[in-house]
Amino acid sequence: MSTTRPRFAVAAVDIDDTLVGPDGVISAANVAALARLVAEGTRVVLASGRSHANMLPFHRELGLPPGPIISSQGAVVQESDTGEVRFERAIAPADVADVTRGGRARGFAVQLYRPSGIHVETRTRWTEYDQGRNAEPHREVQDLLATGADGGVPDDVVKIIWLGEPDAITNAVAEAHARHDAHLVVTRTDPPYLEFSAPNVTKATALAAVAEALGASQDEVVAFGDGNNDAAMLAWAGVGVAMPHASAAALAAADRIAPEGDLETALARAVAMVLEAR
Repeated sequence: MSTTRPRFAVAAVDIDDTLVGPDGVISAANVAALARLVAEGTRVVLASGRSHANMLPFHRELGLPPGPIISSQGAVVQESDTGEVRFERAIAPADVADVTRGGRARGFAVQLYRPSGIHVETRTRWTEYDQGRNAEPHREVQDLLATGADGGVPDDVVKIIWLGEPDAITNAVAEAHARHDAHLVVTRTDPPYLEFSAPNVTKATALAAVAEALGASQDEVVAFGDGNNDAAMLAWAGVGVAMPHASAAALAAADRIAPEGDLETALARAVAMVLEAR
Protein backbone atom coordinates (compact mmCIF):
# COMPACT_ATOMS: atom_id res chain seq x y z
CA MET A 1 0.00 0.00 0.00
CA SER A 2 1.15 3.52 -0.80
CA THR A 3 2.72 5.55 2.04
CA THR A 4 1.66 8.87 0.48
CA ARG A 5 -1.68 10.44 1.34
CA PRO A 6 -4.32 9.17 -1.12
CA ARG A 7 -6.36 11.56 -3.23
CA PHE A 8 -9.48 10.13 -1.58
CA ALA A 9 -9.76 8.79 1.95
CA VAL A 10 -13.06 7.04 1.21
CA ALA A 11 -14.65 5.74 -2.00
CA ALA A 12 -18.31 4.73 -1.82
CA VAL A 13 -19.35 2.32 -4.55
CA ASP A 14 -22.87 1.31 -5.55
CA ILE A 15 -23.31 -2.32 -6.62
CA ASP A 16 -26.05 -2.83 -9.20
CA ASP A 17 -25.21 -1.35 -12.63
CA THR A 18 -22.13 0.32 -11.15
CA LEU A 19 -19.88 -2.37 -9.69
CA VAL A 20 -21.67 -5.14 -11.58
CA GLY A 21 -23.36 -5.24 -14.97
CA PRO A 22 -26.78 -6.65 -15.85
CA ASP A 23 -25.41 -10.18 -15.43
CA GLY A 24 -24.51 -9.51 -11.78
CA VAL A 25 -20.81 -10.16 -12.43
CA ILE A 26 -17.91 -7.88 -11.47
CA SER A 27 -15.70 -7.33 -14.51
CA ALA A 28 -11.94 -7.82 -14.23
CA ALA A 29 -11.49 -4.14 -15.09
CA ASN A 30 -13.69 -3.04 -12.19
CA VAL A 31 -11.87 -5.38 -9.79
CA ALA A 32 -8.54 -3.90 -10.88
CA ALA A 33 -9.83 -0.33 -10.55
CA LEU A 34 -10.92 -0.82 -6.95
CA ALA A 35 -7.68 -2.64 -6.16
CA ARG A 36 -5.88 0.48 -7.41
CA LEU A 37 -7.84 2.64 -4.99
CA VAL A 38 -7.08 0.28 -2.10
CA ALA A 39 -3.39 0.23 -3.03
CA GLU A 40 -3.35 4.03 -2.84
CA GLY A 41 -4.74 3.90 0.70
CA THR A 42 -8.40 4.66 -0.06
CA ARG A 43 -11.05 2.88 2.05
CA VAL A 44 -13.51 1.37 -0.43
CA VAL A 45 -17.02 1.14 1.05
CA LEU A 46 -19.81 -0.68 -0.78
CA ALA A 47 -23.11 1.21 -0.60
CA SER A 48 -26.28 -0.45 -1.84
CA GLY A 49 -29.98 -0.94 -1.36
CA ARG A 50 -29.24 -4.63 -0.88
CA SER A 51 -29.19 -6.25 2.55
CA HIS A 52 -25.88 -6.64 4.37
CA ALA A 53 -25.92 -10.40 3.80
CA ASN A 54 -26.45 -9.89 0.07
CA MET A 55 -23.51 -7.48 -0.09
CA LEU A 56 -20.95 -9.61 1.72
CA PRO A 57 -20.23 -11.88 -1.30
CA PHE A 58 -19.21 -8.82 -3.36
CA HIS A 59 -17.03 -7.45 -0.55
CA ARG A 60 -15.27 -10.81 -0.29
CA GLU A 61 -14.91 -11.27 -4.05
CA LEU A 62 -13.15 -7.90 -4.26
CA GLY A 63 -10.80 -8.89 -1.44
CA LEU A 64 -11.52 -5.63 0.40
CA PRO A 65 -10.04 -5.14 3.87
CA PRO A 66 -12.47 -5.46 6.79
CA GLY A 67 -14.57 -2.36 7.19
CA PRO A 68 -18.02 -0.80 7.07
CA ILE A 69 -20.69 -1.71 4.52
CA ILE A 70 -23.64 0.61 3.82
CA SER A 71 -26.77 -1.44 3.18
CA SER A 72 -30.56 -1.09 2.86
CA GLN A 73 -30.37 2.33 1.14
CA GLY A 74 -28.28 3.72 3.99
CA ALA A 75 -30.44 2.50 6.87
CA VAL A 76 -27.66 0.23 8.15
CA VAL A 77 -23.88 0.46 8.46
CA GLN A 78 -22.37 -2.84 9.53
CA GLU A 79 -18.83 -4.18 9.76
CA SER A 80 -17.88 -6.74 7.11
CA ASP A 81 -15.92 -9.03 9.40
CA THR A 82 -17.55 -8.88 12.85
CA GLY A 83 -21.07 -7.96 11.76
CA GLU A 84 -21.13 -5.19 14.36
CA VAL A 85 -23.82 -2.63 13.58
CA ARG A 86 -22.43 0.91 13.59
CA PHE A 87 -25.52 2.76 12.39
CA GLU A 88 -29.17 1.73 12.03
CA ARG A 89 -32.41 3.61 11.37
CA ALA A 90 -35.67 1.67 11.58
CA ILE A 91 -39.09 2.68 10.26
CA ALA A 92 -41.76 3.48 12.86
CA PRO A 93 -44.17 0.55 13.31
CA ALA A 94 -47.17 2.70 12.36
CA ASP A 95 -45.53 3.47 9.03
CA VAL A 96 -44.56 -0.18 8.56
CA ALA A 97 -48.21 -1.13 8.95
CA ASP A 98 -49.45 1.66 6.66
CA VAL A 99 -47.00 0.92 3.84
CA THR A 100 -47.48 -2.85 4.10
CA ARG A 101 -51.25 -2.57 3.92
CA GLY A 102 -50.97 -0.12 1.05
CA GLY A 103 -48.80 -2.51 -0.92
CA ARG A 104 -51.15 -5.41 -0.26
CA ALA A 105 -54.16 -3.34 -1.37
CA ARG A 106 -52.47 -2.66 -4.70
CA GLY A 107 -51.65 -6.33 -5.25
CA PHE A 108 -47.92 -5.93 -4.76
CA ALA A 109 -45.65 -8.37 -2.98
CA VAL A 110 -44.22 -6.64 0.09
CA GLN A 111 -40.77 -7.21 1.54
CA LEU A 112 -39.67 -6.13 5.01
CA TYR A 113 -35.92 -5.80 5.51
CA ARG A 114 -35.05 -6.68 9.10
CA PRO A 115 -31.87 -7.73 10.94
CA SER A 116 -33.17 -11.30 10.83
CA GLY A 117 -33.54 -11.26 7.04
CA ILE A 118 -35.83 -10.26 4.18
CA HIS A 119 -39.39 -11.23 5.13
CA VAL A 120 -42.16 -11.94 2.60
CA GLU A 121 -45.69 -13.28 2.99
CA THR A 122 -46.42 -14.07 -0.65
CA ARG A 123 -44.45 -15.41 -3.58
CA THR A 124 -44.85 -13.95 -7.05
CA ARG A 125 -42.82 -13.83 -10.23
CA TRP A 126 -41.30 -10.64 -8.86
CA THR A 127 -40.23 -12.08 -5.52
CA GLU A 128 -38.67 -14.95 -7.48
CA TYR A 129 -36.94 -12.39 -9.71
CA ASP A 130 -35.61 -10.65 -6.62
CA GLN A 131 -34.49 -13.92 -5.04
CA GLY A 132 -32.61 -14.78 -8.22
CA ARG A 133 -30.56 -11.61 -7.84
CA ASN A 134 -29.65 -12.25 -4.20
CA ALA A 135 -27.88 -14.92 -2.20
CA GLU A 136 -29.82 -14.49 1.06
CA PRO A 137 -32.97 -16.68 1.08
CA HIS A 138 -36.22 -14.84 1.69
CA ARG A 139 -37.96 -15.65 4.98
CA GLU A 140 -41.58 -16.53 4.25
CA VAL A 141 -44.11 -15.72 7.00
CA GLN A 142 -47.89 -15.88 7.24
CA ASP A 143 -48.43 -12.25 8.18
CA LEU A 144 -45.72 -9.59 7.96
CA LEU A 145 -47.54 -7.47 10.53
CA ALA A 146 -47.65 -10.20 13.16
CA THR A 147 -43.95 -10.98 13.42
CA GLY A 148 -42.82 -8.46 16.02
CA ALA A 149 -41.50 -9.43 19.43
CA ASP A 150 -45.01 -9.14 20.91
CA GLY A 151 -46.72 -10.79 17.96
CA GLY A 152 -47.59 -7.45 16.42
CA VAL A 153 -45.99 -5.04 13.96
CA PRO A 154 -42.18 -5.37 14.04
CA ASP A 155 -40.17 -2.36 15.23
CA ASP A 156 -36.89 -3.30 13.52
CA VAL A 157 -37.80 -2.84 9.84
CA VAL A 158 -35.09 -0.85 8.06
CA LYS A 159 -36.58 -0.92 4.56
CA ILE A 160 -39.84 -1.86 2.83
CA ILE A 161 -40.19 -2.77 -0.84
CA TRP A 162 -43.27 -3.00 -3.02
CA LEU A 163 -42.60 -5.48 -5.82
CA GLY A 164 -44.85 -5.72 -8.87
CA GLU A 165 -45.39 -5.20 -12.56
CA PRO A 166 -43.34 -2.17 -13.64
CA ASP A 167 -46.34 -0.34 -15.11
CA ALA A 168 -48.32 -0.88 -11.90
CA ILE A 169 -45.38 0.39 -9.83
CA THR A 170 -45.16 3.45 -12.08
CA ASN A 171 -48.84 4.15 -11.52
CA ALA A 172 -48.37 3.91 -7.75
CA VAL A 173 -45.40 6.27 -7.45
CA ALA A 174 -47.18 9.63 -7.31
CA GLU A 175 -49.72 8.48 -4.73
CA ALA A 176 -46.98 6.88 -2.62
CA HIS A 177 -45.02 10.13 -2.57
CA ALA A 178 -48.13 12.14 -1.72
CA ARG A 179 -49.04 9.85 1.18
CA HIS A 180 -45.60 9.12 2.63
CA ASP A 181 -43.12 11.87 1.76
CA ALA A 182 -43.84 13.80 4.96
CA HIS A 183 -42.45 11.00 7.12
CA LEU A 184 -40.62 8.50 4.89
CA VAL A 185 -38.12 8.48 2.04
CA VAL A 186 -39.77 6.97 -1.06
CA THR A 187 -37.48 5.86 -3.90
CA ARG A 188 -38.17 4.26 -7.27
CA THR A 189 -35.20 2.03 -7.96
CA ASP A 190 -35.48 -0.70 -10.59
CA PRO A 191 -38.70 -0.91 -12.67
CA PRO A 192 -40.45 -3.54 -10.44
CA TYR A 193 -39.38 -1.86 -7.16
CA LEU A 194 -40.70 0.98 -5.03
CA GLU A 195 -38.80 1.37 -1.76
CA PHE A 196 -39.50 3.05 1.57
CA SER A 197 -37.00 4.12 4.23
CA ALA A 198 -37.11 5.98 7.53
CA PRO A 199 -36.97 9.80 7.50
CA ASN A 200 -33.66 11.28 6.34
CA VAL A 201 -32.28 7.85 5.48
CA THR A 202 -30.25 7.78 2.27
CA LYS A 203 -26.87 6.49 1.24
CA ALA A 204 -25.66 10.06 1.81
CA THR A 205 -26.57 10.15 5.51
CA ALA A 206 -24.89 6.78 6.05
CA LEU A 207 -21.82 7.79 4.06
CA ALA A 208 -21.50 10.98 6.11
CA ALA A 209 -21.55 8.88 9.30
CA VAL A 210 -18.94 6.49 7.87
CA ALA A 211 -16.66 9.32 6.78
CA GLU A 212 -16.87 10.97 10.20
CA ALA A 213 -16.06 7.69 11.94
CA LEU A 214 -13.05 7.21 9.67
CA GLY A 215 -11.83 10.78 10.21
CA ALA A 216 -12.38 11.75 6.57
CA SER A 217 -13.67 15.13 5.48
CA GLN A 218 -16.43 15.47 2.91
CA ASP A 219 -13.89 16.73 0.36
CA GLU A 220 -11.91 13.51 0.78
CA VAL A 221 -14.85 11.32 -0.27
CA VAL A 222 -15.60 10.12 -3.79
CA ALA A 223 -18.79 8.26 -4.66
CA PHE A 224 -19.75 6.21 -7.71
CA GLY A 225 -23.34 5.35 -8.66
CA ASP A 226 -26.03 5.23 -11.30
CA GLY A 227 -29.50 5.11 -9.76
CA ASN A 228 -32.10 7.34 -8.18
CA ASN A 229 -31.03 5.97 -4.81
CA ASP A 230 -27.47 7.15 -5.50
CA ALA A 231 -28.35 10.77 -6.22
CA ALA A 232 -28.10 12.03 -2.63
CA MET A 233 -24.78 10.22 -2.12
CA LEU A 234 -23.33 11.65 -5.34
CA ALA A 235 -24.43 15.14 -4.34
CA TRP A 236 -22.97 14.85 -0.82
CA ALA A 237 -19.56 13.42 -1.73
CA GLY A 238 -16.67 15.76 -2.43
CA VAL A 239 -16.62 14.22 -5.89
CA GLY A 240 -19.71 12.39 -7.10
CA VAL A 241 -19.31 10.36 -10.28
CA ALA A 242 -22.29 9.05 -12.22
CA MET A 243 -22.06 6.19 -14.68
CA PRO A 244 -22.79 7.26 -18.28
CA HIS A 245 -25.99 5.17 -18.25
CA ALA A 246 -27.20 6.69 -14.96
CA SER A 247 -30.69 7.93 -14.19
CA ALA A 248 -31.53 11.58 -14.74
CA ALA A 249 -31.47 12.20 -10.98
CA ALA A 250 -28.01 10.66 -10.60
CA LEU A 251 -26.63 12.56 -13.60
CA ALA A 252 -27.97 15.85 -12.22
CA ALA A 253 -26.47 15.21 -8.78
CA ALA A 254 -23.00 14.19 -9.97
CA ASP A 255 -19.91 16.38 -10.36
CA ARG A 256 -18.50 14.16 -13.07
CA ILE A 257 -19.85 11.60 -15.55
CA ALA A 258 -17.76 8.57 -16.49
CA PRO A 259 -16.75 8.19 -20.14
CA GLU A 260 -19.05 6.26 -22.46
CA GLY A 261 -18.36 2.60 -23.14
CA ASP A 262 -19.37 -0.87 -22.02
CA LEU A 263 -21.65 -0.82 -18.97
CA GLU A 264 -19.66 -3.64 -17.37
CA THR A 265 -16.50 -1.50 -17.19
CA ALA A 266 -18.00 1.93 -16.56
CA LEU A 267 -16.75 1.95 -12.97
CA ALA A 268 -13.19 1.26 -14.11
CA ARG A 269 -13.34 4.23 -16.48
CA ALA A 270 -14.79 6.39 -13.71
CA VAL A 271 -12.00 5.50 -11.28
CA ALA A 272 -9.32 6.15 -13.90
CA MET A 273 -10.91 9.52 -14.73
CA VAL A 274 -10.91 10.85 -11.16
CA LEU A 275 -7.44 9.54 -10.30
CA GLU A 276 -5.86 10.91 -13.45
CA ALA A 277 -7.51 14.31 -12.95
CA ARG A 278 -5.46 15.20 -9.91
